[in-house]
Amino acid sequence: MIPDPNEEILAIKRRLAAKFDNDVHRIAADVRKRQDQSGHEVIALPPRRCAPGTTNNAVNRSSESDT
Repeated sequence: MIPDPNEEILAIKRRLAAKFDNDVHRIAADVRKRQDQSGHEVIALPPRRCAPGTTNNAVNRSSESDT
């Protein structure tokens, strides 16, 4: 039987959360620290903005039409 990768990912997530007492700020600070120590270039892209007059909905609601 092939192991479920989702279970492995969730186990890693739970261990990481437990290590930092479920504090997302401490987890993010640790990630930034490890990125700095890695020596690799880290690229931060600017946030993507929606065009004026559009919404961020991927799918129209059933009551909306394309006309």
